[in-house]
Amino acid sequence: MKTLTSTHRTTAPDKHSEFSSTCQTSGSTINGTLRTVEIHLERLTESIGVKHSPCIWLLSFLFFPYWVQDIAIQTEACIKTLYVEDTALIDVAEHQNCILQIETDQNHVLRFSLAHSEHFERAQEFVSIYDGIEDESPIIRLENQIRHEVGLTHTELLDSVYTTKSAAHLRLKKPTLSLKLKIEKAVNCPFNLGSESQCGRVVDGVACYCATFTKRGQSNHTTYCRDNGMKLLAIQDLNEEEKLYAAWGTLVYFWTSASHNKTSGTWSWEGTMANIYPGYANWAPFKPNNTLTDGTCMAIKNGWYDDPCVNLYDAICELQPEDVPNSTTPFGTPEPTEPPTVADV
Repeated sequence: MKTLTSTHRTTAPDKHSEFSSTCQTSGSTINGTLRTVEIHLERLTESIGVKHSPCIWLLSFLFFPYWVQDIAIQTEACIKTLYVEDTALIDVAEHQNCILQIETDQNHVLRFSLAHSEHFERAQEFVSIYDGIEDESPIIRLENQIRHEVGLTHTELLDSVYTTKSAAHLRLKKPTLSLKLKIEKAVNCPFNLGSESQCGRVVDGVACYCATFTKRGQSNHTTYCRDNGMKLLAIQDLNEEEKLYAAWGTLVYFWTSASHNKTSGTWSWEGTMANIYPGYANWAPFKPNNTLTDGTCMAIKNGWYDDPCVNLYDAICELQPEDVPNSTTPFGTPEPTEPPTVADV
């Protein structure tokens, strides 16, 4: 820990997140507040000449509401703000006397999970997460989360919750020795894109994939995905491809954004503007073999196939957090250029 005048900073283990604080009383803790109550009681009993008597309990009962009010004032005197550029990891116990206001880019939402991949039910026992930073913001509850028909948010016991907007705030319900929350910038993932489609967080908790089961040519599917704010699929690795098959099977062809440039002789992903080689590839046996005729687009079906772009297949659209352009900076300040830090004023 490094001390800089009145601010101490701790380098966070995750990237591009920054804490700032508007604490008015930095030493305000539960133990300190209880000691304040004890001092009030001692002074009152001494002033009336009563010590070590059952009267102390009566006085405690009579003045308890005022001391509770004092506790509430002290414990809510601190408001901390956190901007999540990508991922942040916080220990809730270290900030239990503060309200944590969390924000990411306004075109994204926030994902909350436990750092050690536990089910989120445990977190709800200790902390309330509000969908927004306003006092009247509703509490985010597991039972109110979108349950997709495929992917990570399909299971009975969810390991995370999502906001519906780009900001949230946290309040501790009861003290805890250790509760580490992982907070990520994510894209919004609808239940579907209309009839004959299905969406889900198929590969990870921050991206969204939608399969459309209306047969179209590749260019028409490209337009369909774009019209819905997404991109036609670009596969990055085997893990992604296997999870797509687990969600939607290997019995039908799905168009991807890959195509072959006859002039340069290269295959590339239109979705990412990157060449396939060098990189991950999973061609089916004896494929590609149609690049000299009209098989210049790629479909997947338990492997990669080069087929005529006009063939009528299903398709998969995707949306990654980096596909959505950022539109805001953290609480109206320039985005951080230093490593992520935690700051208490």
